[in-house]
Parts: sequence; structure tokens; C-alpha cells
Amino acid sequence: MSPNSSGPGALLRLVFYAAAIVMALLHVFVTFRGLSSAEGMNQAQLARQIARTGSYQTHVIEPYAWAQMEAAQKQPTPLAMPETVQPPLQPLLWSVAFRFLKRWEVYDPVTSGAIFMLDRVIACFGVTWYLLTIFFTHGAARRLFDEQVAAITAIALLVCEPAWELMVSGAPRGLLVLLFALAFRLYASAAGRAVENRGMFVPLTLLGIVCSLMVLTHWMALWIVTGIIIGTVVFLPRGKAGAIVVALFPVLTLAAWGWWNVQLCGDPLGGIKALFQAQSSAVAHDLLLRDFSTSVPLLQVDDLLRRVGLGWQDQLGLLMAHLGYVVPALLFFLSLMHRFRKADAASARWTLAVVFACVTIGMGLIGLADKDKDDNALYIVLMPAMCTFGAAMLVVLWSRFQMSGDFMARWGAPLVALLITALPLAVNLPVLMKFGLTMGGKIPPHWPPFLPERVSILRQLMEKNEFVISDSPAFIAWYGDVPCVDLCTQRGDYEVMKSKAEARGVKLAGFVMTPVSAKVERITDIYTGPYAEWRDLIVRGPMLAFDRDFAPSPEFPFKNLIPLVGQTVGDKEHLSLPMVFYTDKARSVKK
Repeated sequence: MSPNSSGPGALLRLVFYAAAIVMALLHVFVTFRGLSSAEGMNQAQLARQIARTGSYQTHVIEPYAWAQMEAAQKQPTPLAMPETVQPPLQPLLWSVAFRFLKRWEVYDPVTSGAIFMLDRVIACFGVTWYLLTIFFTHGAARRLFDEQVAAITAIALLVCEPAWELMVSGAPRGLLVLLFALAFRLYASAAGRAVENRGMFVPLTLLGIVCSLMVLTHWMALWIVTGIIIGTVVFLPRGKAGAIVVALFPVLTLAAWGWWNVQLCGDPLGGIKALFQAQSSAVAHDLLLRDFSTSVPLLQVDDLLRRVGLGWQDQLGLLMAHLGYVVPALLFFLSLMHRFRKADAASARWTLAVVFACVTIGMGLIGLADKDKDDNALYIVLMPAMCTFGAAMLVVLWSRFQMSGDFMARWGAPLVALLITALPLAVNLPVLMKFGLTMGGKIPPHWPPFLPERVSILRQLMEKNEFVISDSPAFIAWYGDVPCVDLCTQRGDYEVMKSKAEARGVKLAGFVMTPVSAKVERITDIYTGPYAEWRDLIVRGPMLAFDRDFAPSPEFPFKNLIPLVGQTVGDKEHLSLPMVFYTDKARSVKK
């Protein structure tokens, strides 16, 4: 709403601000159940290591990245492994706050309860990102259209429950949502100045800087930046020279990051290379990262095309979920068939369409194993900008009906769209609020597969020169505060890593198995899926409930079983153990 509005307009604006603050506080202090994103946990432990050591070290070791360093003769150790996989921006931002919170840097469920203090700090960052997203998107909508469109857009974002859940999950997509909203606002400003024959250097320079920050937040943001550059060239008046300005900053940023990776592992792409290999082959990204015996996957064009087609089929079917169930965002596609009178709005719309097309290509190539919850699902990043054009289209179409009554003539259809958008909020938030207010600090986390209080004991069971291997390394490293290697694809590779670590004074304490590897559609997938070579460790814990020990191979030394989670199955059965620490000796908790 305009700064000089008064009366009912000013009151409604204050109500909106109050509602936004209340929503932020609810999602941080009432309904929050801890981090739910594995990538968020990975970046959180990286931020803690940066705050501790002042260097870019990680406790999550990907076999692919380790093999790269071995090939470059860097002789890495799991206790001080340089990070070459994760983008740096979000961990660096978090590490600044973590430096002032060293008293709470180690998770202790006895003193801090079920929710890790630093998890809540990360959630505070997330809701701040979202409030700024609403602010920038509202500004862009008002710049391109009018106050009504801006208000519809802001309200739709406010009542979008999936977006709030994303922001407190710790996923890097949360920060990317804010950065793209800022980029959209800057593009709208540049388009407006172009129409008015004014200089665009300042907004385009800022847009280039924001594009650099997006690349440093999520590597798949390269597709977004590519779309912005193409849109600037094609649809922004006098934009060809401006596109060079926009592209210069991310190019220089990537060049600097490539130089940094060369120092760490001898490859300018570092561990990110697996991401590009996954997009050019039919092999899943996480499967490549778990491969210590690195080899370039052969390009199978027919398999790749089939995977892309199936990926697009799934994404199209779940498009509403990918867009956070925001009805105005879905109407963006309808706005592509409308001729907007304002040239800057038309320019921004077509650039956004190009960005969406680029993201669609990238999502199809990489594949989304967890569908709309996948850490590479970037459609929701575009949702606030798409919502702007969808809201404008709602206003245009509804005005054609010439309804009686001022309120219905202006807000009839938009109100229905906002009510549908708010359905997930109306269904889920009251239940979660009741749960959170009743349970307080004992609210259960995201189990399965994450139960933080049960892995915090690991650092008391292990020596300082030991590390573990797990199917959920980010979870173990963040809450257990111990170095953890991702469970390698080929079973024989763990012995190679173990021997290399021992040669550098580091010992393997054992394996921690969680419900992550046991999550399959059919039980037979355990024997044919991505963790097939570890089927004995996956099945052993649950099988103990039926007094049947699925023993590992005789040469496997880590046969001692320390239960981390036990669940009662029935009256006559024993406990099922869905989370287990397999080690080579009897261990006791160190005081």
C-alpha cells in the first residue's frame, strides 16, 4: 500500500504487518520441530565448522570429493576435510551468528530439550528471508501493476504454509527464494527505467551481484541465472549491453570459486562436478557423490531422454504442490496469453517465462527423487514472482464480469483464490499449534528419519580420532558432532577409505544406519536399490524384532550392535531397531 495512505488502508496495512510477524513467531517458537532438510543440516554443520576453525572445513565427507583429493595427492583426513561440494553463502551467513553462540554449539538434549538451539536460530534466519521476500515481491508488483495486485500477491505469500515450512527447514532454497525475489524487483526497476528512457546501469549492476549470490547459494541456480541473462538480452529494451553487466558478476564469481577448488582438490569444479555429470547422464546425483571409485558415467541418450520425460511428467502432475498451492502463481501461465499495456510488465513476464523454462530443463535433467520436497526442486523459488502476474490476471479477468457492489467487483475472484491458497494453512497450522503449545520443548522432531536426541550420544561413545560412515551423514554430523562419511555405493570402497584414514592417524568407529536407506516403495527394493550392497545392515535392525539376526558377512568387523532407537513390535517379539550404531568393540559413554 502507498506510504501516504490513511484511514482503513493504514489500518489494514498494520493488520498485515502484525499477521506477518505472528506467522513468523509461530513457525519459529510454537510449531517448529527442528530442521527437516538434509542439505540444511549439511550446511549447518559446515557453518559450525567455519565458526570453530575459521576455515572452510566439513564433517560431512562425500566419497566422490574424497576421491578427487586423493587423485590430486592432497592426502585429506576425515577430521579436517575441505569442503568442495556445498555452496558457501548460507553457511557463511549462519557462521557469523554461530560465533556468538558457542555456548550452544553442541547439541545436548538433556539441557536444551528436543529442539537444538541452533536449529531455532536457523529458523529465525529463514522467516526473516521470507518476510523480506514478501516485501520485495510487493514492491515489484506495485512497480509493475498497482496496489490491488501487490496486496493480493502479498496476502497469497503470507498464507502459503508450504513456503513457511520451507523457510524453517534450513534448505538453501529458502535463501534462494529471497534472492530471486530481490532479482525480480531489480529487473522490474530496470524494465521501468528502460521504458522511461532512463539509465539502467545501477539496477542491472545490482542484479548481477544478486545473480552471483544466487549461484553461491545453490548450484542449480545456474539455470535461473541463465534464464535471467537470456531474458535481459531478448526482452529488456536496450538490454544487450546490460546483459553483459549482469553476466559479468556470476562469471567472475564462478572463476574465483573454480580457482579455489583447484587449490583444494585439483579440479575447478570440485565436488560440484558430480552435479553436472548427473545432469548429463541417467545416474542420480546422490549416487555419484557416494562413489569413491570415480569414473565418468557413459552418456546414454535414450535413458537420459526417458528420465527427463518421466521427470517432466511427475513435475507437471505435481505443479500445484511445487508452487506451494498458491492459486495466483498457477495463473501465471494464463497471463502469458494476455497483452499487458505496460511494456515493463510484459518484459518482466517474458523474462520470468524464460527463467521458468530454464528451470524446467534443469529439473528434468537432474531428476527430483523427493518430488516437491526435493532440495533441487526450484519451482517454489519462482513462485512469488509468478504470483504477481497471476494476481494481475485475476484482477483483469474478474473486472470483465462487471459485478455489482464495489467490494465484489474488486475482490470476488481474488478472495476465492486466496481462500484456496490458505487451505493448507487452515488445515495444518491449528493442529501443529495445539501440538506445539501442549508439548512445548518436548515436541517430537521429524521422525522418521530424523531423531536428533538419539545420535547426540555418538560423540560420547567415540574417540577424538575416529569417524563413522552413515546413510545420513549430514544428520549425524550436525546433531552428533562427529565426522561422518556418506555410505559408499560399492561396499569394497569403505575398506580403501578406512586404510587411507588409518595411514593418517584416523580410525573408523563403525556404521550408523538410519531409516533413510530403508525408505523404499517395496521391500525388495532394499536388495536392488541404491543401498543394495548394504542390505545386511539395513535389514538387521528391524529383523531383530522377530528374533532373526540378519548377520553381516564374516569378514565385516563392525558386528557389535549399539541400539540408538528401539520400537516395540508386539507382545512376543523383541525390539525393532530402525537406527543402529554398528561398531567393532564394546563402547561405554565417556563422562
